[in-house]
Amino acid sequence: MQITNRVAKTGTLVVVLAGLATAVVHGLPERADVAVAPTVEQDSTAWAMPLDAFVAPASSKTTYAEDLVAEPCLRKAGIDDPAPWATAAGLQADDDAADTAARANPAPALATTRPLTTALAETRGYHGPSVAGANQEGMRKWGYDPDRQAAFAALPDDVAARCWKAARKTLGTTLRGTEQTASELAQRLTYLAALDARQDDPVRTAAAGWRTCMAPSGVPDLPEGPEGMPTPSMHVSARDGDQVVLFSDDPGKAEVAVAERDVACQESSGYRSALYAAEWERLLHITATDAAVLRKGSTRQPQVEARLDRVIARLAPAAPTDVD
Repeated sequence: MQITNRVAKTGTLVVVLAGLATAVVHGLPERADVAVAPTVEQDSTAWAMPLDAFVAPASSKTTYAEDLVAEPCLRKAGIDDPAPWATAAGLQADDDAADTAARANPAPALATTRPLTTALAETRGYHGPSVAGANQEGMRKWGYDPDRQAAFAALPDDVAARCWKAARKTLGTTLRGTEQTASELAQRLTYLAALDARQDDPVRTAAAGWRTCMAPSGVPDLPEGPEGMPTPSMHVSARDGDQVVLFSDDPGKAEVAVAERDVACQESSGYRSALYAAEWERLLHITATDAAVLRKGSTRQPQVEARLDRVIARLAPAAPTDVD
């Protein structure tokens, strides 16, 4: 049955019954026999997936933008304590680093299952995007400053709450419970589809080609597929007598070289294209129960996120010049 793009244009979820032969179970006993229209256009470069538009923006980025917008209101109430600098990219990276399956999160961030990109490999190796822009220490000192806490405690009831409520209304970040549930479900299903897609025959065949291509890299414990990178041996960068030097905080030249070869081999072996197709296809059919949850969600989250990025770029104090 033809899947249309009505969702992306109208902001509503379109569901139609699909043939059982194409169902994907996603580890659940209920059959996945409901087809959903993709909420975004296919884009393998951005690794866009059918349910992406249901996913709410990173919480730290949302909170920071709300703080920035609430500042004039709070200043009128007697609290002139502006937020410290931060960048949208840094806040996003910080959220993604904390929102992983390794931390027992059943609905990890979308970024956690996206393949390594050329740009990231060239600059960061396997270290992932820099979180320096989150300004964690500055945010912590500001948020827990005793004088700040005392000033808020001295405000009349609900004054600060009204400022933040107005900020959320301006930004469109008031998230209903059903929208939050739909967001978490979209992340969960995308994560499961990514894991399951690796088992497709075309993906496994391409992974074998990737492994052959990676052989000259010199990694002694080369995994069966790219998802196994970096390997345990790469986390031990050197030995000093009996002391093991663990994976460096900063990517070295050797790591970057392996990462660049990794991405190139994923491309030349056809692994990336096979994985993308397999993952996308799995997300076109979900269970009736999951479809009911998504119907109550919102597919306008990308617009909200773009608004947050613009607000942070416009209102945030300038970041230090050495922050990447």
